[in-house]
Amino acid sequence: MNKKYASLRLSLYSFFALGLWALVSSGIYAQETDAAIEQTFYFTGNTGDAPNASTTGVLEAINTMSQQDANATFVAIGNITKKGYPPKKKDRKAVEAFLQQEIMQPLEAFNGNVILMPGKNEWNKNGHENLDDLESFIQDNSKIEFWPNDGCPREIENLSMENVELLMIDSQWFLEDWDDHLYLNNKCELKTRDDFFAKFKDDLKDEQNKTVIVAVHHSVLTLSQQNFIEKIGGLSVEDYYSTLRQNYAGTLETLASQFPDVIFVSASDRNLQYVFDDGIPQIISGAAASKLDGVRKADDGQFTAKSHGFAKLTVYTDRSSKVEFFQTGKGAPQKLFEKQIRRQQPRPEDIPAPDISGMSDTYKASIYTKEETDKSGFYRFLWGEHYRDVFSKEIEAPVLDLSELPGNVHAISEGGGNQSRSLRLIDDDEHEYTARELRKSAVRFIQSKITDHYVRDFMQNTIAEDIVQDFYTTAQPYAPFALNPIFDTLDIYNAEPKIYYMPKQKQLGIFNEDYGDKLYMLEAHAGDENKSFERFGNADDIISTKDLLAEVRDSKKHQVDEANFLKVRLMDFAVGDYDRHYDQWRWSAYEQDNGNTLYKTIRRDRDQAFPKYDGLILGLLKVAMIDFRSMERYDEDVDNVKWLSRYAYPLDQAFLKSLTWEDWQEQVRFIQEKLTDETIETAFATLPKAAQDESTEKIIKNFKIRRDNLMPIARRYYEYLMRHQILLGTGDKDDFVITRLPNGKTRVALTTEDDRTFERTYDKEETKELWIYGLDDEDTFTVTGEGDQYIPIKILGGENNDVYDFQNTRAVKAYDYKSKKNTFVNPGTRKWLVDSYDINTYNDENRKLDAFSTLPAVGYDQDTGFSAGLSGTYTTYGLANNPFATQQTLTAKYFAATHGVELKYSGEFANAFYKWNFGLDARYTTPNYAINYFGTGNETTYDDDLVDRDFNRVRISQWSVNPSLIYREDRMSIRFGPTFESLNVSYSGDGVTGDTEIFLPGDDVFNTQYYAGAEAAFQYKNKSGAIAFIRRGFQFDLVAGYKSNIDEYDNEFAYVNPTLSIDYPLHPSGMAVLATKVGAEMNFGDTYEFYHAATLGGNNSLRGFRNERFNGKTSFYQSTDLRVGIAELTTNFIPLRLGVSAGFDYGRIWTPGGDSEQWHNSYGGSVFLNGFKALTANLGYYRSKESNRVLFTLGFKF
Repeated sequence: MNKKYASLRLSLYSFFALGLWALVSSGIYAQETDAAIEQTFYFTGNTGDAPNASTTGVLEAINTMSQQDANATFVAIGNITKKGYPPKKKDRKAVEAFLQQEIMQPLEAFNGNVILMPGKNEWNKNGHENLDDLESFIQDNSKIEFWPNDGCPREIENLSMENVELLMIDSQWFLEDWDDHLYLNNKCELKTRDDFFAKFKDDLKDEQNKTVIVAVHHSVLTLSQQNFIEKIGGLSVEDYYSTLRQNYAGTLETLASQFPDVIFVSASDRNLQYVFDDGIPQIISGAAASKLDGVRKADDGQFTAKSHGFAKLTVYTDRSSKVEFFQTGKGAPQKLFEKQIRRQQPRPEDIPAPDISGMSDTYKASIYTKEETDKSGFYRFLWGEHYRDVFSKEIEAPVLDLSELPGNVHAISEGGGNQSRSLRLIDDDEHEYTARELRKSAVRFIQSKITDHYVRDFMQNTIAEDIVQDFYTTAQPYAPFALNPIFDTLDIYNAEPKIYYMPKQKQLGIFNEDYGDKLYMLEAHAGDENKSFERFGNADDIISTKDLLAEVRDSKKHQVDEANFLKVRLMDFAVGDYDRHYDQWRWSAYEQDNGNTLYKTIRRDRDQAFPKYDGLILGLLKVAMIDFRSMERYDEDVDNVKWLSRYAYPLDQAFLKSLTWEDWQEQVRFIQEKLTDETIETAFATLPKAAQDESTEKIIKNFKIRRDNLMPIARRYYEYLMRHQILLGTGDKDDFVITRLPNGKTRVALTTEDDRTFERTYDKEETKELWIYGLDDEDTFTVTGEGDQYIPIKILGGENNDVYDFQNTRAVKAYDYKSKKNTFVNPGTRKWLVDSYDINTYNDENRKLDAFSTLPAVGYDQDTGFSAGLSGTYTTYGLANNPFATQQTLTAKYFAATHGVELKYSGEFANAFYKWNFGLDARYTTPNYAINYFGTGNETTYDDDLVDRDFNRVRISQWSVNPSLIYREDRMSIRFGPTFESLNVSYSGDGVTGDTEIFLPGDDVFNTQYYAGAEAAFQYKNKSGAIAFIRRGFQFDLVAGYKSNIDEYDNEFAYVNPTLSIDYPLHPSGMAVLATKVGAEMNFGDTYEFYHAATLGGNNSLRGFRNERFNGKTSFYQSTDLRVGIAELTTNFIPLRLGVSAGFDYGRIWTPGGDSEQWHNSYGGSVFLNGFKALTANLGYYRSKESNRVLFTLGFKF
C-alpha cells in the first residue's frame, strides 16, 4: 500500500478513536477550578528519532487531541533532528526531507501554534550558524516557529495570551564550549552567561503577574536514573551532575524560586516526569524518542514513567494549571497521571484592605526599632558606630494615601534589587512610579550572593540576617533626599524621591500582605512611559544602560552627552556614592536634526551617598576582600578613586572618550560655582526635622570640603581612567588610522561610512595602553608615522575579513580569529590568531581591576603545633586572561612547636602560549622547620610514652625553585617543568637524627645537597569546592618526576604518585555519601635520602598516625568515609545541617629487602556542620594502635 495513504488512514482511525475516548473520559477528570481555559500546551521532545512508531504515535495523538481545544500550542523542546542541520548544502537534503515528512507535514493538522526548539543534537560543528539556517528552512516552508532565534539563548512570547508567558531557553547554548563557534552571539542581545541569568531574572520579574512556562531542553530537576559515572559527576557537561550543568540548573531554580507561578518544562530526559521542589514544578516530556531512559520511583504527589507519550498542560484564566501525562501506543492514549498546579500568587479577595480614610496627614515612624539598634560597646568596637541612632529615631512623615493621588494610582507588581523591597505603581495614563521601603531586606542580599540554591526562607530570623540588617545602617537613610534640590541646581535628571509613611490600603491590592505600614520613598519610574516628565528632561525616549551600550556599538549615530555624564560622575565622588552599577542609570534620548540621537544621564538611586563605614571587622575585610574595597567612609576626601569607581568604571571607559582635562576642569568649576554653602545648607534643611542632627551637620561640613577639593579628586580619577583606554568601532565598516607622533603622542582617528566620528591624540605620560575593537563588518586598521616612546596598542578586528596595514609595527599587535580570513599587509605584523570567544569578543567588563588581597594563614596540627602567618595575593587582568593575566602569592608562616619559618611564592603568568600559562613556584624554610622521621620500613617502632613528639622531628632547611608550563581547560589541568632544590638536615644529638642506629654524624644527609630534575602533573577534577560537603564527584591526580644530585653526591631516582578520590551518593539527595581515596607513592631507583622517600601518616592518608609515620620506597593507602547528614538545624546564626562520618584507613610501606606483610589501619569518625551547602566545619577523632588524633578541617580532605 502507498505509505502516504496508509499514514492518512492511520490518522483517521486515531482521530475517531481519540474522539470516542474524549467523550467517555470527559466526566472522569473534572476541573478543580471554575475558571475558563486560557491555553492548552502539548509538550514533547526527541522527535529526531523518527521515523519510528513511538514518535509517529505521539504526534498523531497530540494532533487529534488538539482538535478539541480553542487555543492550543505545541512545543517540541529540542532534538528535533538526529545530528542537526549539516553545514554543507549538499548534505542538507536528507535532513530537510526528514523534517518535512516526519515533523512539519504531520504537524500541519495541529489545531494551534506549533513551535520547535533546539536541543543538544542541533548544536553540531557550526553550531549557531546552522541553527540560523535551520530556522530559515523551517519557517520558510511552514507556519511553524523555531525559537529561540539566531542561536541565541532565549525568546519570550505571550502567544496572544493575557495571563501566560512562554519563555523558551536554549540550554545547549549555555553548555557549549564557546571557543568552538566562530562569531557566537553576534546577533544576540546576551553576550555572557551572567547576562543570561540577569535577563532570566528580569523576565520573571517583568511577568510576575502571569504564569511563566519555561521551556528548556535540559531539565532543571529530574528523577531519571543515572549510572555510576553519571552519579559522581559524569564525563560530559550534558550529564545532570556535571559542574556546569549544576550551575545552570541550580541558578535557574534559585531564581525561579523567588517568583510565583513558574513552571519548567523539559525534554532532555527520554521519559515522562512531574517533579516538584522548593515550590518549583518541573514537567519532563521527552518520550517521543524510540529508546527511553529509566526513572526512579516518585514520591507522593510526583510522577515518573518509562513510557512513550506526552504531557498536556492546561492553563486557566485564574492562573492555576493542570498537567496530564498520556501514554501512547496501541489505540487511544491512556492518561497516566494528572496534577492540579495551584496558583501561588494570592488573589485580591484573599487579602484584606484596611480603611485608612480616618488617618491623619502625618505619621511618626522609624526604620528600625530601638531594640534593633541597641548594641553593646564591644559590638560597636567590632562592627562600628554607623548611623544606628538615626535608623531607630522616629520622624514625622506625610501619609501616602494612593487614592488621593490623581489618576487612580495602584500597585501592579513587586520590584526591588538585591537589597530593596519595592512596589511598582501605575495610574490611568500608564505613568509608573516606585514605592520603595526604606528598610532594606537582608535575606534578599544574602540570596543574591548565593546564586545556585534557594536560602531566603531559611535565613529569616538568624544572626546572619541580623548582621546584614545592621550593616545597612552604614548608610545615612535621610541625607540622600537632600540631593533633590542639589541635582535640580546642577540640572541633573533624577527621579526626585520623597519620603512618606505608606499604610496598607486598598490600592496595594494583593501586596498588602507583605507591604505597607512602613516608611517608603516614592519616585517616578525612569522608563519610557514617563519620558514626558520634566524631571527626566521631556525626552523622546528613555532606555537602559545595556540598551544604550548596544546602540552605541551598533552605530556612531548614537552618542552620549559626555559632559553631562561627567558632571553626574563627579557628583558621585562629591557624595561618596560607590554603588553606580549599570542598573543605577537610565538615559534620556533626544533625536537630533542631523539624524543622530543624543543621550543624557538620568541618575537613579542614591542609597550609598554619605556612608559611614567604620569598625574593626570592616577594616579587616577591606584588606582581605576586594568586594569591600569600594566601601569608603564619607569624610573630607576620597581615599581611593579606583575602588570608589569600581562599579562605574566600565561605563566611564565607554562614555568618557573625548573629553580632555580642560573639559573635566570646566565641569568641576561648574559644580563648585553652583553648589554654594547656602545651596547645600538649604537642601539639607528640607529633610524631616528629626533627621537633622549631628550626623547631617557633619555630612554638610564634609560635603563643603569635598566640593572645594573636587579638582584634585577629579584629577586623580582622570589620570587613572586615562591610563588604560578602550576604543570601539561599530557594526559598520570602520577605518581606524593610528598615527605615531613625536614625544610619545599617538593620534587615533575613526571614520565610519565616510564620516569622521572620533579623533583624539593620546600622550604616553597619561595613557599606558590602548585597546581598539573593530567589532562587526570589514574594518581597516592603519598604523603610520614614526614618532617615539610608543603607547602599546592591542587591536582586535572582530568579525569578517579585517585589513591590518601596520606600516609601523612597533608596540602594536593584532588579535583575531584563527579560523577566519584576515589581511595582513605587512609580513612583519605582530599578531595572535586564536579562536577564543573571550579574547575576540568585546565585553563591557573585559577590563577587570587589578587587586591585592591579604588573608591570615592560621592552623594547628599535633605534629607541627600552632602555626600563624599571612598570605598575600596580587592578581592582575588584561586582554588575554586564563583566568587572569598574572597572579602572585607570597605566604609566610611561623610554626610555634619548632620556631621554624616557611616562605612560599607561587606565580602564574597567563598565555605564554595559547591556553598555556607560565608558572613559577619557590619555597624556603629556615633551619628550625621540621618534618617527621621514624626510620625507614613498614614496622618501625614508636611509643609516645617513651619519647616526646620532638624526638622524631627533623630540622631541615630547604629551598626550591620550580618553573613550569600549565595548561587548564574545563576540568582538566596539566603542569610540567624542571625542578631545582637544596636540602640540609640539621644534626641533633637528642633526637632521631642523633640515633646512631639510623644516622652517623658524618652521613651525607647532614650536608647540603642540591638536586635538579623534572616533574609533570595531570589532574582531572569534577568536584565542587574544597570546603563544601561534597555530595558527588571524583578527582584523579598523577604526578611523575625525576631528581638527581648536581653536586658530589650520587642520589638519583624517579617517582610516580597517583591518587583517585570518589564521592558516591548513596541517596539521590546526596546526604549519604560514600567517599574514598586511593593513593600511592612509588620511587624508582634506590639512591635517595629519607626526605624523598614515600611516606604514610597524617591527615592525607592514615589519619590515626602521626605525619610521615612510615617511610620507604613505595607506599599505598586507601581512606574511606561514610558521611551522613542526620538533621537540619534551625539556629539563630545560619541554617545548618548536622552530619556524622565514620572513617577507616589502611595502608603500608614497601622497602627494598623488606619482608613485612603488615597492613596498618586507623579508624574514627567526625561530626560536621554544613552551612549554605558551601562551608563545612569538620571535627574528627581517629585512633590507631599507636596514638589518637584530633583533627579539625574546613571541608574534607577527600
